[in-house]
Amino acid sequence: FALAELLVEGGERVGIPGIMIPTGSRNVIDKMAQAVLHDVSARASLPPSFVPSSLSEIVVLSDFWSPIEDIHTTLAGLSSTGAHGTLVQVVDSAEETFPYSGRIDFVEAEGFGTITAGRAETWASDYVARVARHREEIRADTRRLGWLFSVHNTDRSAAELLLFLHG
Repeated sequence: FALAELLVEGGERVGIPGIMIPTGSRNVIDKMAQAVLHDVSARASLPPSFVPSSLSEIVVLSDFWSPIEDIHTTLAGLSSTGAHGTLVQVVDSAEETFPYSGRIDFVEAEGFGTITAGRAETWASDYVARVARHREEIRADTRRLGWLFSVHNTDRSAAELLLFLHG
């Protein structure tokens, strides 16, 4: 919301694909909040398919834990017109370090099931390596396209992210 406010104050138009058409309205925060609150559609963690203008600047905030093929497809579609963008992976500390031990049931939030780890601590090094590979594939895609990629940890101030995006 803060980024949208800054962009509109700078004369830009801001929208949310599939939820809100771009607007330069001074009450953009209220319009965005209302659009998000009243959206009854089930949303995946990646944006819906749309064709942005070649002059568009796109910011995608997601956990980006979707299969890498889905991320490749989304990026290909968003960049197909020459639009530029930034991907921000928003993660919790536990998603980075895997601080678990003992028997743990991991429940997938989007309803895809449960995975039980008998001794979770034995999964840590493989998990951290897999996260690093996944993230590097995203970085490679964004570098190839001339897009930016950043990771924002939820235990850090949102102001840091806003400064990065504003820059």
